Amino acid sequence: MKEDKQHNNQKDFWEYAGSVGYDKAQFSSALVASHILTKQSQTAMRVAEVLGLTKSAKILELGCGDGTFAENILSTHFKHVDAFEISKSAIAQAKVNSTSPNVHFYAKDITKYEFEADSFWDGAFLIGILHHIREYTPKVVSHLAKVCPKVIVLEPNGDNILRKGLELLPSYKRAGEESFKLRNLINTFNVEGYTMKVNMRINFLPQFLPEKLFHLFNKLENTIEQNIVLNRLCATYVLGFERIVTS
Repeated sequence: MKEDKQHNNQKDFWEYAGSVGYDKAQFSSALVASHILTKQSQTAMRVAEVLGLTKSAKILELGCGDGTFAENILSTHFKHVDAFEISKSAIAQAKVNSTSPNVHFYAKDITKYEFEADSFWDGAFLIGILHHIREYTPKVVSHLAKVCPKVIVLEPNGDNILRKGLELLPSYKRAGEESFKLRNLINTFNVEGYTMKVNMRINFLPQFLPEKLFHLFNKLENTIEQNIVLNRLCATYVLGFERIVTS
C-alpha cells in the first residue's frame, strides 16, 4: 500500500534523524532550531497549565524524538513522564543523555501500538508528530482517548498557503511534512470525545528558514503573532484538548 511505503520511508528518515540529532535533521541551523523550539516549549507548557495539569501529573509524550523535550522540559514540570518514539537510535541516545529518574523512554511505533488496558496518563504531549503519521492519526487518537483525558497538540499550520507551498520542497517531503487543516485536526479529536479548549498560533519562522533570513523574520514575528488577522500567517498551532471522562 502507498501509505505503508511512505510510512517506511519516513521511518528510515527518523532513524537517520535519531543518529545525527533531530535538530540537525529538522532545522536549517542551530539558531533557527533554538528560537523555534524554545517558543514551542514555552507555549506548550502554557497550554498544559490552562488544561489544569499540575506537578503531580503522570505524562505521556508520543513521538519524543531524541528525548530533548521530555528530558529538559517535561521532567522539570511533572512527577512522571513516559516518552515513546519509533526510532531505536533516538531512544538509545535519549537514554544515554537522560539524567532524570522520573523520565522513561520506550521504542514504540505508535501507529501500531495499543496501550495496555489498565494504562492511564493525566495528560499527553504530541509535539509535531501527527502530520508525520497523517494516515494513522485517527487510529492514534482513538487509542489515546482510552488512556488520557487531556492532550496538548503542536502542529504546523496547514491553513497557511505559504506552509503548503514549502511542503512541496524535497527537504519537507523527506521528513513526511504534510500538515493538517485545523478543522480536520479538530474533527479527528472531536470524534473521540475531545473538545478543543485552547488554540494558539505561534512561530512565523519556517523550520528550514535560511539563517541569513533569521533576523528579518524574527523582527516580524512578534507583530504577526499578536495581530488577530496576521497571525494566520504563523507556522504553528498549539492546541489543548480535553475529554470528559464519565463513570
